[in-house]
Amino acid sequence: MDDVKTILKSNSNLTPYKFYTEFLEGLADFYRNNEQAIKFKLFEKGDDDIYESQYQIDPIVIPLLLSLFEQLSKYHKQALSLILFNNRATIDVLEFLFQSDFFSLIGDNSNPSFPKGRNIISFDRGYLGAFKGKTIRKEHRVRAYSLADDGLSSLLKSYSNEEDKRDFLISHYTYKVREHFQELLFDNEFTAEIYNVYIDILSELITNSVLHSGSNAFALMFVDRFRTKFSISDNGVGFGASMKLKQPTFYYSPNAVKKILFEKIIINNIPASILDNLFTIFDTLYFSSLKDRHGIFDLMVTVVLESKGYFRIHNDNCQIIISNRMMDELLILNGFRNEIYNLHTTYLLNQIDERTWRNNLIIKSKSIQEAFISFCVKAVAKYSFDIKYSSLRFFKVKFRGVHIEVEIPNTLSDDNFNN
Repeated sequence: MDDVKTILKSNSNLTPYKFYTEFLEGLADFYRNNEQAIKFKLFEKGDDDIYESQYQIDPIVIPLLLSLFEQLSKYHKQALSLILFNNRATIDVLEFLFQSDFFSLIGDNSNPSFPKGRNIISFDRGYLGAFKGKTIRKEHRVRAYSLADDGLSSLLKSYSNEEDKRDFLISHYTYKVREHFQELLFDNEFTAEIYNVYIDILSELITNSVLHSGSNAFALMFVDRFRTKFSISDNGVGFGASMKLKQPTFYYSPNAVKKILFEKIIINNIPASILDNLFTIFDTLYFSSLKDRHGIFDLMVTVVLESKGYFRIHNDNCQIIISNRMMDELLILNGFRNEIYNLHTTYLLNQIDERTWRNNLIIKSKSIQEAFISFCVKAVAKYSFDIKYSSLRFFKVKFRGVHIEVEIPNTLSDDNFNN
């Protein structure tokens, strides 16, 4: 069937890297030759070769799949078809996806005991049964966040100021993040002691996603014997459109970092349009480092410096991967970031006057900009075709939105999960 695309291949684990490469490239090939809506087949062999086949999916791929499904269903203005199979080869993954609320979210569920269905995929519910009776922790379920939930759209109308809207949403999602992920943060020694920092940052990220993306934000946190994983994905406007809306301030000039990077960095065989996307990611991180709130920059340094983990962020065709291999540069950046954050805090608490705040912020923003340029140059210098060690990845197929993945080891002995 030419209009059917397989999601899970037999005897292969669908990781984020395989999603961005093999899966999306196959999807792009389909749309180059077809205009009709694609159909998905969850398991490659279906009811064939059930004794020789085994299927696996990395849990943090699930938010990526949900974002993709939502994007395509919007494009076709209809729910897409997903073909299921329930047999000895497929039942473990099928049961895990069922327990994680995957099918509730993609379908038309209206039962309040389960997450509200997003009506993006149609499937035969008759296959969702006769399971082995396995259960998963409720904290391992995939989550969807949207302004259409909990009456948020109506509640936001009572606020005229954008900052007040943001404050309201952060307060709302702080409660949600605690409910959804706090217990998992306690399970890892590298996140347990700073769980409140993670809750603050994740609440900010979810708020940004629902405010700017115009879509659902999908998130999942998962803890196994070796690591804590977290993934958040939306299919919104992406960093490029978002950064174009940023206004100049006395300490931030839009595109200043990108302009310097274009002067300093050339990567052979990488088109300028893709470099622009890469530099936009860096510019977004730089902008985040200047803010009076915790955000995506703080997540990056907290994951790597405090929790010994990997931080991956994807936008359009590009992904950057930050780990302790850039420890020296991150320590410098984090030092300046702490000074900037403390400046904002002391000013908001009326402990320094406006003139002192402005003068010091101008100085510190210049210092962190210079450090950021060095950081970017070093990151590009570590670019390699070896995906395990490269700090950058460039993909043939664009994937709309912003997609963040975090992996934190439960012990320092596991350093083999950059995939």
